[in-house]
Amino acid sequence: MMGEPKATAQPGEEQAFNCKDEANAIIKDVKAHVAEICISSKLASDATQIYLNIRTIESATCCVQVTRRGFKIVSSQYDTIDEESRISALLRNGEEQGDENEEEEEIFETPYALLDKISPRYVESFGNQLCQQLRALQQMRTELNEEDEEEEE
Repeated sequence: MMGEPKATAQPGEEQAFNCKDEANAIIKDVKAHVAEICISSKLASDATQIYLNIRTIESATCCVQVTRRGFKIVSSQYDTIDEESRISALLRNGEEQGDENEEEEEIFETPYALLDKISPRYVESFGNQLCQQLRALQQMRTELNEEDEEEEE
């Protein structure tokens, strides 16, 4: 999940997490299941947010804002925050959030949930990797059992 909050933050204060470390961990975790993923070099990052450019296996592109709240697609183009999203966010800041507004701003708790929504082949790729790891584990267990049996003889 997200990085642990720092103990030095004041109560009620937005607790910072290391965005760059978080982004690099995400990239390492999902890079095998996307065509491309990198930290945006054009959008400014700070202690509370960072932007990732992602191209799915299906070649769809998006720019994702990563914050303590989660992962939000801000554009279908690299290094971009859609003006429409900015205006919607500004309008929401001053208003009560109703069901209508919550649908507009979909925030995913994990990068996996986001990719699951936007890339059907991500699920397939992730599942295939999991199966390969399970097969390798089974093979190791079989080899260890055979070695144990040979030692007992």
